Amino acid sequence: MEAGEGRTKWMAGTVDKPIVVGVDRSSAARAALDWALDEALVRDCTVRAVHVWAVDLAKEPPWQPVERIRQRHARQLEETIAEITRGRERVPRIEPVVLEATPAVGLIEAAKDAAMLVVARRSGRWVRRALLGSVSSACVKHASVPVVVIPPTGTDDADEWLVDEQAPAASAGA
Repeated sequence: MEAGEGRTKWMAGTVDKPIVVGVDRSSAARAALDWALDEALVRDCTVRAVHVWAVDLAKEPPWQPVERIRQRHARQLEETIAEITRGRERVPRIEPVVLEATPAVGLIEAAKDAAMLVVARRSGRWVRRALLGSVSSACVKHASVPVVVIPPTGTDDADEWLVDEQAPAASAGA
């Protein structure tokens, strides 16, 4: 087999499949979306931008309707896509998807029919990663498609624990 032949055969089987990318509000996820958009232009395919969320009682009032929370996440995804695509000369077709699940499970499920899954590896203290686990690590271990892990951008420590600007001021300081 000649150099590159295996990659060419693999890519031939992924022509009509989307690139799935995990998107949240972190700068690392923005970098992953940016990379996925560039790769989709090379491959002439769709980008499925997936935002996975779950009700977090530490951040969300328990009486808030789930549909309102889902709509907020959908709006945040749309805003992130608009921010990353602003000023680009060419943009591939983007399919925004908002899923309620744990991040790794949701991304792995969303990528089952994809050409690849793109995730960001966020920086952070080793204790947090050890206690909370790693979405990118779980995706690499369990996804049925190739996984591209985009390294941290160097600014992710500041946005590792994002606070919702829509939340009441009293809960933001707690």
